[in-house]
Amino acid sequence: MNTPELQRLKMAWLAARETGDTHAQFRLLQEHPEEQATLIDFIAGYYATEEIGLAENATLLPLTRRACQSALERVLSTQLVLANLGELRKSRNMSKVEVAKGLRLSVDVWNKFESGAIELMSLSERQLARLAQFFQISIEQFSGLLNTSQPTLSLNRRQTQQASHHEQQGPKKQTFAEAIARSTMSKEDKEFWRQ
Repeated sequence: MNTPELQRLKMAWLAARETGDTHAQFRLLQEHPEEQATLIDFIAGYYATEEIGLAENATLLPLTRRACQSALERVLSTQLVLANLGELRKSRNMSKVEVAKGLRLSVDVWNKFESGAIELMSLSERQLARLAQFFQISIEQFSGLLNTSQPTLSLNRRQTQQASHHEQQGPKKQTFAEAIARSTMSKEDKEFWRQ
């Protein structure tokens, strides 16, 4: 179980590691014998990820980045609190282009997801499963993030200044099928998502 005290110890060990203070690292283990086994597992996980070349400057494939993020979340026993699909994508250190390519969508369709323009009810269970699986989250989590992705509000420039204070416009909601039909996606990718 990851108690606040254990989380504090893990963060203290990481801080000592960053500064190269090996004495502080050993002192943490010695001064907390009840947490020693859990800390050793944490440290082993840290070094295992470092050993396979996951250093800060390494160029990682999107799949490797997601696997590393998942592993670190399991080791730290924390889940990132995400508000929307844009934050989910950023938490995976992925660009919109990488996500679109990985999902076989066009960037314009992925932008509609992030802006909250796709209606959740228009997605089939299978489509939701594909989207959630790509990010390695549950269908419920993906659905919740899609629901909280809000359309970006913009002012209609043709309105008078007074009217602009009262009425704002955002992207029009549309079904996933409509977004695909209007997209620049290939026929094969459109078929893939219609299945």
